[in-house]
Amino acid sequence: MALRDLVRRAFGLSSVSASNLFLMQEAASSGERVTEETALQLAPVYRAVTLIANDLGRLPVNVAAGTARGMEPVESPVADLLNLDANRYHGAFEFRRTLSLMALRYGNAFAQIVRSGRGEVLELVPLLPADVTLHAKGSSIHYVHGEIGELQPEDIIHLRAPGSDGLWGESPVRLAREALGLQKAMNKTAGALYANAGVPKLAFVHPGALSGAAMQSIADSYVSKHGGAANAGRPLVLGEGMRIERINQTLEDQMFAASRDFSVQEVSRIFGVPTVYLSEHSRSTFATVSELTRSYWDTCLVHWCAAWSDEIRRKLLPPGARLLWDTRDMLKGSFMEQVQALRSAVEAGLLTQNEARERLNLNPVDGGDEILRPANTLLVDDPGDDEEDEDDDEGGFPIAGEPAPGGGSASR
Repeated sequence: MALRDLVRRAFGLSSVSASNLFLMQEAASSGERVTEETALQLAPVYRAVTLIANDLGRLPVNVAAGTARGMEPVESPVADLLNLDANRYHGAFEFRRTLSLMALRYGNAFAQIVRSGRGEVLELVPLLPADVTLHAKGSSIHYVHGEIGELQPEDIIHLRAPGSDGLWGESPVRLAREALGLQKAMNKTAGALYANAGVPKLAFVHPGALSGAAMQSIADSYVSKHGGAANAGRPLVLGEGMRIERINQTLEDQMFAASRDFSVQEVSRIFGVPTVYLSEHSRSTFATVSELTRSYWDTCLVHWCAAWSDEIRRKLLPPGARLLWDTRDMLKGSFMEQVQALRSAVEAGLLTQNEARERLNLNPVDGGDEILRPANTLLVDDPGDDEEDEDDDEGGFPIAGEPAPGGGSASR
């Protein structure tokens, strides 16, 4: 029996994963506990995981098979499931976004592969990570779902984050709980301060000796009349020679703003999303939007696309077929950059005019399906070379030492 099953039975868990239970027992050094659910309450985390999940959900995919001309897209029911409707409840975008979001938070995401009696793939149905456990015995593994029962590896899509054994992914939230716990503690500190109208902790110093009852009376009077945001700006009158001293530092003294920026950078490191996409612009070094997008693709999305592609290829596609991601729309850059790149491709003979217009969502034009060849280039076996040489011999400049037309000889 798996350890997660033992924990689930011992504590009567049904919708909370065993990994969450272990996480709740161990707080970060800041004293804050961060779970896969509460992590979404941190704005940078929410932005990072939803951005990645949305992009993985919206990118078109194609199933490609090897032909004499290389890998070319082919019609496939798997492509329809991933581009149109994954099941009767989810469109393709929502399905891919949901599984990606689970993998980013829990480290593992699952979907049951529903097949017909003839083995055809009919649906891909998401499963909650808390309800799925992995059992390994010797060289064989299988999955167990709380309601469905035992599932073989070929009957389940398992999208996983990096893990120590390659079979089970580790939760990024759990691994980074120190950084996320610090950010949560900072949020609480700022909230508590501004709940008190932004006034730091104060000490009232009296020149004489006060009884305990008198000190408590002064403290209660101050809290009731000046505590909270509703009493901000209310005048404070001191008597009997009392003065006020600030005990703790202000947020400015604590470099709170810089610390908040650093916490955003930590989330960027955890999930691989550029800080600019998390609305933190202090370290932006990209000259163009296309460079920024390319960095986001290379350092983040490409790894998750590879995880998706590998799992789909192994369990849903025939031998030799692959899943290809269409990134043209994402990496296209600005309109001016697109026009310049397409113009160079057309002039170099890499694309036809109509192929370039198609990438700009423009209608084709007559005569635009021909490959243009630069005027200063010729094929090696082009017969035009010989014809031009013959023309030069007949009507061109005479060769030195030979009789020139009209008598005499040519010399240099």
